[in-house]
Amino acid sequence: MTNYLFLAPDEFLLGQRLGQLKQALGDPEMASLNIAEVDGARSNASDILYHAGALPFLADRRLIIVRGYLAHLESRLGTAKSPNPTGQAEVRQILGALAAPGSANDLVFIDDKLDKRRAIWRGLDGLAGLERLGKDGLLAIEELNTPNPRALPAWIANTARRDGIDIEGQAVQMLASYVGADLRLLTLELDKLRSYAAGRAVTPDDVQRLVSDTSEALIWDLTDAIGQRDGRKAMRALYALRRNDASPFYLLTMITRQYRIMIKVKDETARASGNEFDVAGRVGENPFPVKKAMAQSRNYALPQLEGILDRLLSSDFAMKTGADPNTEIDILVAELTQSR
Repeated sequence: MTNYLFLAPDEFLLGQRLGQLKQALGDPEMASLNIAEVDGARSNASDILYHAGALPFLADRRLIIVRGYLAHLESRLGTAKSPNPTGQAEVRQILGALAAPGSANDLVFIDDKLDKRRAIWRGLDGLAGLERLGKDGLLAIEELNTPNPRALPAWIANTARRDGIDIEGQAVQMLASYVGADLRLLTLELDKLRSYAAGRAVTPDDVQRLVSDTSEALIWDLTDAIGQRDGRKAMRALYALRRNDASPFYLLTMITRQYRIMIKVKDETARASGNEFDVAGRVGENPFPVKKAMAQSRNYALPQLEGILDRLLSSDFAMKTGADPNTEIDILVAELTQSR
């Protein structure tokens, strides 16, 4: 039996990893008969080990996927002052079984997080815990976290390399900025860019042309121009958005969102400095809009930003109570670009 523990899994990475294990079972029709999904919160060690010990049907092995069991068991252990004997007995049972695999089946535990100070991780009554089982090769522990903003470009580059996609470094950075850490969408965008490039390297222009229409980059062009009080540039950005079929209500929503981000960033950077990655982590936004907001918010005092937000809310009310939406957006942009 091969034991796996997938921790803090990103939905896309987890799907890929489980897909690999399922594919290793062989013929898909037969594989489906040899896969068991177990709800860990509703199961105990005996239930899980029963599935793990069952004989495969016309195949070499079975795949047992257990979700949330270890974290649920951890919560049942009690405290050092008032331990739960039943929970501890179950810890002994599952750790003992993992230390002495007795079948050819694959057993996969999936948990968001575990407390590495608890007995299930460190061990109990002489039994090796998850940490030791991992070091001894009896448990394959894999952290399938979503890449953080600093690691995301490397993930994109590695994924492109794996899939045979030639992409320039600046295009990688731009793709990370535009899409963020949505790994499924990033994979789809890479595939789209490969088809468009048709054998040549993917360039930043390709990303701008194919991906930015689904991103907020053009909205930032508009708010950039508004911040610079450049009416002509703002109108060009507005018309570019309209050519991409952006509705007035979408435009107002996105412009409002950008100014809300500016307010959050302005307020946060007044308290503590940092680069876009530091500030993004503190305000709960992606680094790309935070970097833009850090630059643009220098054009405003905080009361000005709050006044603009009030004006945006007025436009929202007007558009919902009979004002022509396109005309209202034109007037709004013209007002915001006036020198103050």
